[in-house]
This record gives sequence, C-alpha cells and structure tokens, in this order.
Amino acid sequence: MSTFCRRWNLTPRDASLLGGCASRQADNIILSSSSSRLHKSVWRAKTWLFLSVLAICGSVCAAAEIRDVLKSAEIDALLARVSRDTAVHERPHYSIWLLARSGKIGPLETHKDADEILFVRRGSGIVSLTPEAGRSERLEAAAGDIVKIPAGTPHRIDPGPSRFESLAVRVASVNDSVQPRNGIRPAEHQMPALLKKSEIDATFSNFDSNQPIHAARNFTMNYVIYTGRSGPWEAHAGCVDIYFLKIGTATGQIGGEIQNAKEETPGEPRGDSVSGARRHTVRPGDVVLIPRSTAHHMGPGAGKLGYVLIKVWVD
Repeated sequence: MSTFCRRWNLTPRDASLLGGCASRQADNIILSSSSSRLHKSVWRAKTWLFLSVLAICGSVCAAAEIRDVLKSAEIDALLARVSRDTAVHERPHYSIWLLARSGKIGPLETHKDADEILFVRRGSGIVSLTPEAGRSERLEAAAGDIVKIPAGTPHRIDPGPSRFESLAVRVASVNDSVQPRNGIRPAEHQMPALLKKSEIDATFSNFDSNQPIHAARNFTMNYVIYTGRSGPWEAHAGCVDIYFLKIGTATGQIGGEIQNAKEETPGEPRGDSVSGARRHTVRPGDVVLIPRSTAHHMGPGAGKLGYVLIKVWVD
C-alpha cells in the first residue's frame, strides 16, 4: 500500500471510488466553468496532475504488495490503525493480511479454499475452531504464538479485554484448478493447531540447524537456523519464500543475478555470490518476501539467526 493510502486509511476499493469520483468532478469543473480559455487551461493542468496522483495511489493500493521487506515497526503501526481485515500482499493463490480484533467477539468466518496461519503480534485471545466434523477447539493464543486454521474450518476470535493483533497468511488449497509446483520438500506432516511462543523460542535456543514444522502440498513451514555462517546464494523456481524473523540480525540480499550458479537440483540454482542485489538489514519482527526464481541470501555475521519460513508452492 502507498503512503497516501495508509495515511488516509484507504482500501483498494476506496482508492478506486475516489479516483472515479475525482474524474467526474474534474469534468464538471471544466465543462461548467465560464472563465477565460487561459483559466480553463490552468484548471485542466491542475486537474490532470491531481488525477495522475490519484491514479498512482490507487494502482499502488490495488497492488497490495510487499517488496522485499516489511519492517516490524511498520507492521505494528499499520495494525494499530486497522479496524477490519486488510491485505498487505495479494496474489491469486496466497495473501498476507493484517487482522485486529478488540472490544467484542469477532464474527464466525470460514475460508473455504484456503488454509490460514496467524502470527500473533500483540495481545491475546481465544481462537475457537468449529470444524464440521470432529471436536471443537478453543485455542488460547497470545503474542508470539502461531495458529493454524485449516481450510473450510469455521472460526472466530474472542480478544477478551485486550486488542488482538496478528499477521495472517492465507494459502489456497490444492484442487483441480490450483496445483503445486515442483521442488524440494519433506514428507507430508501436520503442525499442531497452536504453536506456543515458548516452544518456538526453545527450538531456536536448542538447535543449530533447520527443524520441520509443517509439510503439505500447498505450503511447507520450518525453522531456519544459521549459527556463525551465512545462508547460500540461491533461488527457487517452485515456491515463494516468506520469512518471519525471530532472533538475530542479518544483511539480506534480494534480487540480482547469482554468480557461478549451478543446478544440482532442477529449479534450485546455487552459487557463490550475487551481483545487483538489493540489500536490507533485517531484525526480529520483520517479514521478508522472496518471489519465485528470485536470487536471495542471508548473512547473519558471527551471530545466530533464526526465522520461521513459509514456502508457498501454489503461487
């Protein structure tokens, strides 16, 4: 979303309506004006500039795209202002949303064809799952926890006396029209409905190598841990990578061209460096998004780096 849209809390629909309304009003101004020809020309120039700005803002809002990194402070500032679910990144088969609930129990909702993963940022609440078959669950989720809501599961959030804020990743289920891409992935296994912050912290503390969380055809999820070493210079043709930074600080390089690349596995080029990459310093709370076939590298220096990685296979 653009700064304009965020400042005025505009949704993509709001921006589109505003642009259309401004266009009609500009026509009315020009057609009804009884001023001189020069005055009309000035009005036309000003109107053209105004509509151009609106068009740019509207198109950026409509795109709803995270470009490389969404910083933790920006996420918290956005969440503090939202009163309804707001997309910050949208693609046909996956999306990332800002979710906030306060003051009352949220409505019962169902994402028929998409799994939803909540990364709780602030507050606490009860996430109630009421599947059509099986036992209902009441999950006590708090800041730092991760909640998985399977596709087609009716659910609601009760924030209690606090404000419940989270980032939500929604990933389309595999069906006849949505098929996963090829790539390296572990055998299928399901994560628990609630992954507590204490367990997440313990995993990063006790392990020095990657650990699995979840593996399905539409997305996989794992802990990525680097201790005193850098990650590879690589790209993935089959999946989108989404990092949720948990511990440590790193210099991330995204984009550009991998040098001396080799594909020991098809669609998985790896090399010894990258040229033309965009550099970012990333810290806990930041979100990194790497599109398919995009070169990337994480350099934690001498410290320990840990993040939760979602790989989306249905982009």
